[in-house]
Amino acid sequence: MLSGQQYQARLRRTAGAFELAREGILITSVQGEILDTNPAFTRITGYSRDEVVGRTPAMLQSGRQGPDFYRAMWQTLGASGHWEGEVWNRRKDGELYLETLTISALRDSDGAVSNYIGFFADVTLQKEHNSRLEQLANYDALTGLPNRRLLMDRLRQAMAQARQHSTLAVLYLDLDGFKAVNDRFDHAHGDALLVTLGRRMTQAVRASDTVARVGGDEFVVVLQNLASIADCIALLERLRGACRQGLQCGQRRAQVSASIGVTFFDRRDDDPYQLLQRADRAMYQAKATGKDRYQFSGDRHR
Repeated sequence: MLSGQQYQARLRRTAGAFELAREGILITSVQGEILDTNPAFTRITGYSRDEVVGRTPAMLQSGRQGPDFYRAMWQTLGASGHWEGEVWNRRKDGELYLETLTISALRDSDGAVSNYIGFFADVTLQKEHNSRLEQLANYDALTGLPNRRLLMDRLRQAMAQARQHSTLAVLYLDLDGFKAVNDRFDHAHGDALLVTLGRRMTQAVRASDTVARVGGDEFVVVLQNLASIADCIALLERLRGACRQGLQCGQRRAQVSASIGVTFFDRRDDDPYQLLQRADRAMYQAKATGKDRYQFSGDRHR
């Protein structure tokens, strides 16, 4: 049993932690009415204590989470007395922010819920930083297309799916005449051409397919769930057409074409690099036989 003096000392320590906490804190009634907040709440949300007391946390909602989200939150809170997760909320000035939120039920001496207390931290900048790191790690800095790392991950997934009786094709594409574009114009125009062609190629294939940039003017396309060779050829022609459009540079036009090597997944393939190597060899055969064409691994070409 604590003495009166000890109890008062504990209250002072608790109050100090409440005031100095870096996390935002709010305490509500069982009905959800805000009873108290700390200074960090004001720093994060922009609302003073007086502006929110008597209102509910719904005033912070961003609209990004629907009713089902909050319904599930309260079901979990009611069942376990605890909930934690990430929530998008809105500051007083209208700016959206992402927070990590922990809500706990406080119980009285009889075990009944008397209040709820929420602890939250603004993680918007951290999330944006992590997204930038992920972008740098998995996407080409110039075109925004998947890079080799992400390509290999998607190709492994596509191979696993193709083992369940679907057809998978891998295309290795190299631009014909790209060096001449850089020599005739400049590298800035060459870069603009790569960006434009990357976008056009992505538009030429299906949403389920992947277009990746793996080198200077080299791209790999993964075509999943093909119904027939004819479907593959139709997409090949669209890709060739996308590359032939070139780019207008002032009064002149930067014009290229594409040599494409094609290989199909075989259930004996267990390494995605095997597919890339076969498609790469077929691409060089396409260049050797006249460029602006596609070559299947084997002896068929167009």
